[in-house]
Amino acid sequence: MKVNELITRLNKKFPEYIQEPYDNTGSQILFHEDDIEKIYICLDADFNTVNDARQKGCNLIISHHPLIFRPIKKIISTESKSGIIIDVISSRMSLYSMHTNFDKIMYKKLSDFLGYPGSVPLIKTHEIENADTGFGSFIMLGKEKKFNEILYETRSKLGLDFILYSGDEEQVIRSIAFINGSGGGSIEKVISTHKPDCIITGDVSYHHSKYAIDCGTAVIDAGHFGTEFIFKKLLAESVDEVLYDEKIGIIISEVEKNPFKVYYKNEK
Repeated sequence: MKVNELITRLNKKFPEYIQEPYDNTGSQILFHEDDIEKIYICLDADFNTVNDARQKGCNLIISHHPLIFRPIKKIISTESKSGIIIDVISSRMSLYSMHTNFDKIMYKKLSDFLGYPGSVPLIKTHEIENADTGFGSFIMLGKEKKFNEILYETRSKLGLDFILYSGDEEQVIRSIAFINGSGGGSIEKVISTHKPDCIITGDVSYHHSKYAIDCGTAVIDAGHFGTEFIFKKLLAESVDEVLYDEKIGIIISEVEKNPFKVYYKNEK
């Protein structure tokens, strides 16, 4: 199968036109007519993943986050993003990204993964044939929970060393909003429209947290990586579905790690 044929199939399933205006979903670096040898799935195309893809014999990388997000005015080998682009091109690898178009169709996968099936779109967006689309999901719990239960379950199911949170651990939770990735910036909108007792997301700022506290909404910041690493498997499954009977290997990156760590100062 040629690179351009697979991209055409993916674009039918996850239309690029439903991406957000700020996004750059889709073609990043393409050798259209090259036959696909192996496909590498990752969250980000960086030096580690590109090198890993090359070592594993892949010539097509499908990332969740676009490498080229904003216009690039110059390429300088010593600059990190330029270096990655040069690395991809010199290795004759194609790079394609499925970002907010993928998010909008997979809007409920984070809540499903955390054990809350049956959610509805949190922020409705485009309507496409045979598919609901939206950013994040919302659910009313059949049985209320204490916030500390949700804290424990979230960290455990996502396999994280730590999560950040604001709110009272003893607070009773009857509704939850889920937004994968950088949903912190949507907290005010989510609270004003849905008034959830709890929000689970990533990239929450000081002011987002303060606003939520004042509104009585508990917040879990499980991180951008923590709420999106599950998307690698979903990307791989989606690619496999459109390959049909084509025998092309799909490799899910195992070299990506949460970029954030916690430093504990040793007491003297």
